[in-house]
Amino acid sequence: MSRQNRYIAVLEKLLTHLKNSKLEYFKASDHAIHPEKKRFYNQQGLLRNRFFQDVLRELQQLGMSTDDLVVNRFNFDQLLISTIDTLKASAIEKCVHADETLLSIYAELEDLSDKNNSFKHHTTHLEGAISQNKEWVSTFGLKSSNSY
Repeated sequence: MSRQNRYIAVLEKLLTHLKNSKLEYFKASDHAIHPEKKRFYNQQGLLRNRFFQDVLRELQQLGMSTDDLVVNRFNFDQLLISTIDTLKASAIEKCVHADETLLSIYAELEDLSDKNNSFKHHTTHLEGAISQNKEWVSTFGLKSSNSY
């Protein structure tokens, strides 16, 4: 597989995970009790949607049609695997897990990119969200609770 094809494949994988991460943050917002946390999770969900649009724009610049993208097709197996994997985790832990997965995909993307990484600001925001979520987990002992 050529370097450009691998780059496109990783971008598509990133789209799928950004979409899932956005949904995890909106679910966490639904579970949040405190307005500050609800607002944070809604903003993070919207931010992941913006990242999704950035990646989609990059794919379109590479000549991909949105009709050709995997993200447009429902993948039941992927949904089932991702659901089973984090079934017992709290909403906040699912957000952390989703963001850590995204960071690893961005690292993979950076290794494949020949040009200056235009997605660096994405990783900065993800690292900040992970830090904030982990702080809340440790501060409030959220490991065993799904509502916060």
